[in-house]
Amino acid sequence: MSEEKIIKHTQTAVHLIANKEKPWRKKILELLEEIAIIIFAVSITLALHNWNDWRNERKMEREFLIGAAADLKNEAHNLDYAVLSLNETSGYYDKVWQQIINNKPDAAYIDDNSYQLINTVYFLFDNGRFESFKSSGYLRLIENQTLLKDLTNLYTSDMPFQVSADDMVYSSRRTDYNTYIGIKAPMDSKKVVHVSQILNDPAVRHQIVFYGNYLHERARQKTELAAKIRRIVTEINTELNK
Repeated sequence: MSEEKIIKHTQTAVHLIANKEKPWRKKILELLEEIAIIIFAVSITLALHNWNDWRNERKMEREFLIGAAADLKNEAHNLDYAVLSLNETSGYYDKVWQQIINNKPDAAYIDDNSYQLINTVYFLFDNGRFESFKSSGYLRLIENQTLLKDLTNLYTSDMPFQVSADDMVYSSRRTDYNTYIGIKAPMDSKKVVHVSQILNDPAVRHQIVFYGNYLHERARQKTELAAKIRRIVTEINTELNK
């Protein structure tokens, strides 16, 4: 029933009360009839509004989850790339250390690839969609509470941790390189840093061992995060296919 008709029935009820010509018994019966019509009409109208709101909310939830799944697939791909780069860099550290302990340093390999000592692959993620949905108060629309918890932890804890960890390790590594290697190792006209000439320095050896192990750990953490992201994408797809 339209709003205009509800108003019309309300006006009729008011007129019935004001009508002094009709007997009270008949007036009450007609008034109860109008009230019943009004209550029924309001109930139907509210039900339709609630159903329409629910449908819009489900649409908003679905659009967010589709977009979040696409975003997370991209983040997992970026982590895969970072792991490949980290493995290449940590492989350099491992090989140089093996050459040191075997007393067979390959000067050409060590020096030509010395850029690996300051190579960086920062993990950055796009949280714009999540933060917009969150700040608008729409996270409540995600009915699957397990999925909501997993998404929230991922965007507020797991991925920010990787950003912080990268910033810490690369900042520390750059500082240590400048302190213990960069100002000590000779550089030729081609800007090749001859690290092979300072391998007997205990501080240099420490850098090789410490950061080699650290980069292996960073690669492991990124691999685990990529796997977790893909599990959550699977959760999202399962929710969307219900």
